[in-house]
Amino acid sequence: MNKKYNVLWLDDEHNDKDLIPFVIRAEQHNIILHGYGNYVEGFKALAKKITFYDAILLDALFLENEASETVGKRGLGSSLAKINELKSTKVFPHFVLSGQPSFTDSQNDLLEANNIRCYNKKNPDDVKELLQNIKEQADTQIDIQIKHENPLLFEILQDYPNEARDTFISIFKSIKGLDIGFTDELYFTPLRKILEAMFRRANAVGILHDKCVQMGKGQVNLTESSLFLSGLDTKHLKVRSTKTHFPKIISNNVQNIIHTTGAASHTSIVDVTQNIHIQAYRNTINTPYLLHSLTLQLMDVLIWFEAYVKMNSSIEANKSYWQDIEYDVDGNKYEISKVERIADNGWATAYCGKKSISIYKGDVISLDLKEEDLIKFTIKNSSKAQNITKL
Repeated sequence: MNKKYNVLWLDDEHNDKDLIPFVIRAEQHNIILHGYGNYVEGFKALAKKITFYDAILLDALFLENEASETVGKRGLGSSLAKINELKSTKVFPHFVLSGQPSFTDSQNDLLEANNIRCYNKKNPDDVKELLQNIKEQADTQIDIQIKHENPLLFEILQDYPNEARDTFISIFKSIKGLDIGFTDELYFTPLRKILEAMFRRANAVGILHDKCVQMGKGQVNLTESSLFLSGLDTKHLKVRSTKTHFPKIISNNVQNIIHTTGAASHTSIVDVTQNIHIQAYRNTINTPYLLHSLTLQLMDVLIWFEAYVKMNSSIEANKSYWQDIEYDVDGNKYEISKVERIADNGWATAYCGKKSISIYKGDVISLDLKEEDLIKFTIKNSSKAQNITKL
């Protein structure tokens, strides 16, 4: 997978058809330009997705805000000041590209004060050098190194909240040993929120039942969602999936993430100080490696899920596997299965999971059961079907 570079581009003419060749040429170098017409709009977008952008490209003369009527140096000056202000949060390689002779052909006080070169957009060699320098300088930044080392993950994260990308980058910095004072417990809840976002996506394509994501205040029940996708009965919501979506290892990983980061909690909101298992663990060992392992497991879960959704994109087909769990008056759960075999003695056999269930010959006759017929029944302290209904 080719390395991609996402560049914040401030130019009041970024949508001009005359700049289309430049945009295309940048894309040929795997540089994706995200254009904004003024300083305020552009840096508002940057603040929302600060780890998404890898570099900043500025026109020399552009609007400061939407109310500005004419272009000028104030947009550039405000941008350079903001870039310097952000250095404590993230260092952005930044560049100026212009066709204005006052910037390209003569000394400019603003650029000189900030030790910045102005590339000439009318000079093909300058444009070529600019694109190369954007990539070279961006490659020195730890954020993009992490994204380029894990391209599949960060491609997938484009469909998740911005905080998911920030969480993974912070944890990867810890893995690289670059974040001294890192407190891993602070990231347990963010990991669960990423899992919650995945479950919401599963519901959107019909893989996960509505009841699992429609708790009070719109919360997701992580535990019940995990059970449903694992082909197991939910404990409280009285629904299940007749198709097992999670492979065993993915199911184990998801349950491990939920239980380790939240213990008894069923939602993404967790007070880690109340997790007695984590506190007991910390009394013996206090390293970030537990979080690291959970993070790597979550990566596999997200990557598996993305591929699975592409292969199972029919909402109608996915919802066809939803099934309500019913109980009789005594609290015995109804099962649904098909008649597998009718023996010579008149008794029939069905299966509940891997368990063989016997069907009394009198019921076979009274219900006129045939092999392959679908039936609903309960089982009470035995392997004999009771309360049988032919479906």
